[in-house]
Amino acid sequence: MKKIFASMMAAAMVVSLAGCNGNGNSGEGGSDAAAAHKLGMGVCTSIGSSKAGTAQVDATVAAVVLDADGKIVSCKVDVAQNKMDITDGAVPEDASSMTFKSKKEKLEEYNMKPASAIGKEWYEQAEAFEAFVVGKTADEVAAIPVETTDNGHVVTTDETLKAGCTMSIDDLIDATVKACKDDSAADFTGDAKLALTCSTSVDSATASAADGEDGTAAMYTTFAAVAVASDGKLAAVCYDEVQPKVTFDAAGEITSDTSAEIKTKREKKEEYNMKGASSIGKEWYEQNDAFETFVTGKTSSEISAISTETTDNGHVVTTDETLKAGCTMSVDGMINTVVKAMGLVG
Repeated sequence: MKKIFASMMAAAMVVSLAGCNGNGNSGEGGSDAAAAHKLGMGVCTSIGSSKAGTAQVDATVAAVVLDADGKIVSCKVDVAQNKMDITDGAVPEDASSMTFKSKKEKLEEYNMKPASAIGKEWYEQAEAFEAFVVGKTADEVAAIPVETTDNGHVVTTDETLKAGCTMSIDDLIDATVKACKDDSAADFTGDAKLALTCSTSVDSATASAADGEDGTAAMYTTFAAVAVASDGKLAAVCYDEVQPKVTFDAAGEITSDTSAEIKTKREKKEEYNMKGASSIGKEWYEQNDAFETFVTGKTSSEISAISTETTDNGHVVTTDETLKAGCTMSVDGMINTVVKAMGLVG
């Protein structure tokens, strides 16, 4: 239903597509309003970099617009790298209010340039990767040649890509391939500008180790990939969340399985197990589909204006009867992250 609705809403849209030529057209003859596209998103999450005294969550996200042949028309990537000091098994006093910038949001603040062999920041190298994969299929992205350096970084050996990107790209490749193969991708017709963002928060489950019980660092991330028309209306959207927890003992030693697979809520599907507690008997991914369908065709102002109320247990839910029929879960993070992504479209 979401995909059919998105296609109908976008059918008459003729907009410039990020990743096409400089004048914003899909070719010399101009943009084809009838062209079929697909918006997909993929997330790869790891807590493998966590170590004594530091809980760390790395979530690499990629968004792609594909053409009818499965070739990438536009790509965006980013990494939410969330870190928390857990020295002596204690979380920071201000943990509940902590947020984290993504690598792309940090720009020069990330400070990779001094250590870069080509003198480029993370975001600049990410942009080189995004440009390189345009025109490629999922299989071609997966086949980008790489090698592992002495310090364990997986870098490309492709000379063209290496001219603009010498940093580790294994997670970027994996996330991009996942985005290309996204089984929850949104179909739309016509061209649209692609944007991707993530938002972070620290959940109330975060607590210091005490009384022989492990502590928990719960650093959550939400993701939104959007395709936006020239009139500012949403042609397609993919939204997702990941909620990993890193546990540690009183000495600050990590007790979580740092090699365990971490799925997003969309990936968990029935495994997320929301249906039993849902007043409408729907899983998280089903309610997410309803939200994505509802906001498709709307401007960021209209999405921001979706009516909500705060429940007794602190959840921000919609009061819009149409949306409420398919989505009764908290929607504040969904609204805020989608609007944030749309704001990146110039």
